[in-house]
Amino acid sequence: MIKSDTKRKQIKTMFAMLKAYGAKEINISFDGSGDSGSIDSVNIYNGEKNINPDFSVEYTETSSRYSDGKWVETHTSVIKPVKDALEMVCYDMLQETGIDWYNNDGGFGELRVDLDSGEVGLEVNSRYTEYNTDTFNFNEDLEEKEE
Repeated sequence: MIKSDTKRKQIKTMFAMLKAYGAKEINISFDGSGDSGSIDSVNIYNGEKNINPDFSVEYTETSSRYSDGKWVETHTSVIKPVKDALEMVCYDMLQETGIDWYNNDGGFGELRVDLDSGEVGLEVNSRYTEYNTDTFNFNEDLEEKEE
């Protein structure tokens, strides 16, 4: 799903570095609504224990701007602490889904990575407002009746 070969390689490298550090699982949770959204937490586990790797990695940051009637993307290679880079990975994967998880009622979910099996799963839950409409006609009740 990640379109950029560069980002795919960077993600694989990042996951390999985390695995070498002893990490077994990554859980990144996010939540959004009302025209904004954010990553709530980035947790890296080596079994049951939450660990905090203290190294930085390279990742390509993508930004978009509207110019001359079209969207233009800019890509910049940055060095970030691994947890910050993982946030960027999650935002990129959410962008790739096309799901609007941050506007109106929004959505929430989690990116899960099993570093041993290599399984990467993104769960997005979309919120929506549901309503029922009932209509009633009181015209007959209000008409004058002949007696």
